[in-house]
Amino acid sequence: MGKETILPHHSKGDGTKVKQGLLIGELGKQVNLPTQTIRYYERLGLLDPPERTESQYRIYSADALERLRFIQKAKLFGLSLDEIKQLIEMRAGGIPPCASLQTMVKKHLDELDCHIQEMLAFRHELANRYEQISAFVSDSPATTTEASFNGRICGLIEREKEDAS
Repeated sequence: MGKETILPHHSKGDGTKVKQGLLIGELGKQVNLPTQTIRYYERLGLLDPPERTESQYRIYSADALERLRFIQKAKLFGLSLDEIKQLIEMRAGGIPPCASLQTMVKKHLDELDCHIQEMLAFRHELANRYEQISAFVSDSPATTTEASFNGRICGLIEREKEDAS
């Protein structure tokens, strides 16, 4: 067997077999992703299996580069890898995925709004607890503070109501 060379965009005239494309490390550098991530996306079906050289190196096409850039941009919309895969599969099946994208993004916005409300409520509770702690700690000298809270570890926590979670 002849020597095998991988070249991005040109061929040789010396009888050397040439596969066009990028090795996984070169692809990773172009999209700033570790090679493990690229292999993971391949296992999930987000990337088509690449061609292989005679020595079994992966050779990625321009389509793979474009797909990885699409995945990175889709993540900016808050999409999970499963959701991105759904969009890719829809397009591959001839269905325009943009209406589904709108639904997915709306769902993420609604979830985010809910989390923000939960975080604001938690912040309010935590601020109240901080004020209570500050009132107890600043009113007592350091040596008597721990004794006056009667706790096995920290009485300020232990005196919290059981149903507070």
